[in-house]
Amino acid sequence: MGGQRCGLLLAIALCAAGVGAAPTAPVRVSFDSLARDPAGRPVRLTALLYAPEPSGAPRPAVIALHGCGGLYVDTPAGADALTARHRAMAEMLVGEGYAVLLPDSFGPRGRREQCALPARDQRITPAVRRLDVLGALAWLRGRADVAGDRIALVGWSHGGSTTLAAMNAQDRVVAAFRDAREGAYFATAIAFYPGCSVYARARQTYTPAAPLAIMIGASDNWTPPAPCAVFAEAMVERGLPVSLRIYEGAVHGFDAPGARVVVRRDVTTGVYPGLGVSIGGNPAARADAYARLKAILRERIGGADRDPR
Repeated sequence: MGGQRCGLLLAIALCAAGVGAAPTAPVRVSFDSLARDPAGRPVRLTALLYAPEPSGAPRPAVIALHGCGGLYVDTPAGADALTARHRAMAEMLVGEGYAVLLPDSFGPRGRREQCALPARDQRITPAVRRLDVLGALAWLRGRADVAGDRIALVGWSHGGSTTLAAMNAQDRVVAAFRDAREGAYFATAIAFYPGCSVYARARQTYTPAAPLAIMIGASDNWTPPAPCAVFAEAMVERGLPVSLRIYEGAVHGFDAPGARVVVRRDVTTGVYPGLGVSIGGNPAARADAYARLKAILRERIGGADRDPR
């Protein structure tokens, strides 16, 4: 199982890469989620940690959350390998001067992915994963090489929904976590094509803990943009820092490398059950979204040579 392989701590050395170049390989790390297993023990998560060249000063960092497809793809040799999207994002962010942590919420719980499962059988929910996010944040803030007040959260699809769950300051678990740390939390968050329906319905009881940006395709028939528009409009009306960018002609997964669009007919949770969902890259939307992401991060957590304070 992938989760068993992930349970091994591998000592992989980072190359001495400067800003603008990515390390040859991440370090595999582990830490406790705030979630508990059936025996009441903390769920022990694994993650990949990318880091730029040591600079002598604590680095800003990004926690990046995988979607329902998981963090890894299978390789012919049977080893885990990051998906192309995750690898490209990690390398881009390291090039900007950030440490990047990619937690695996599925492998340690015995799953590779859950996209094709009916909604009722998807037990690893965004509400569960928000506890993983809190564990990841606590672990990162405990590192001497990370600037604990300059950490951002990024998530895709199911990870985007998890981002919304983890950024709700009115959630009792999130509120308790922040209170115990005197308000210290994420400096900003970006959610790529999240499912917004839950948050649209609860829009009067949601308060973002920090500026939150949502990016989604206008033609997304898996996590449609309309609920995100309702949610974002309600936040703006209440004077809360939420922004929404909708990309015309883009479908789910628009930031995937390349421009190939496929239909996954095994997915039953889309807008048109039984007809599948469209997934694929849109280079123009990807370029704009990543430029916006970099600008948000530079403004909120700085970069290799700039502290936003």
